[in-house]
Amino acid sequence: MWWALALACAPDPEPPPCEDLAAPELQLTPAGVEFGAFVDGGPLLYGTPPQGGAPYSPFNARAAGLVDLDEGAHVEMWAVDAQDGAELGSAGYDLRFVCANVGEAAGWWVGSELHLRFDGWELDELEGRVAEVVVEVADPGGATVSARLSGLLTPM
Repeated sequence: MWWALALACAPDPEPPPCEDLAAPELQLTPAGVEFGAFVDGGPLLYGTPPQGGAPYSPFNARAAGLVDLDEGAHVEMWAVDAQDGAELGSAGYDLRFVCANVGEAAGWWVGSELHLRFDGWELDELEGRVAEVVVEVADPGGATVSARLSGLLTPM
């Protein structure tokens, strides 16, 4: 019985550093490019995925200031042509993130590579287009963060 009293008096555990609600933020970069190194207008690599299907472009994202992303998050991605506004691609799916506690990503929610799909487009139709890409991540409570970048679609 003494242990029940000890548990009742124990302070609430500290939330993970990724849940610092003072600074909600999402950072986005093409896969293989370090965060902060991509310059708008740079190449956005795209190609055919190994399993086949519509062309895709891989990205990495990391979030801070959201809660419970380890329980699941909803990711929405889309891209439009910067010149004519044509919809180039989109994707939406659920994903679990982990709160990194070491290295350059410490304090950020990180997840697996994100794939923006270019359904209805052939590889050669995408080459040379400037894509405006937006990614939005929502936590289980509905709070969101978003990021955008612009780049030149370049075959892998």
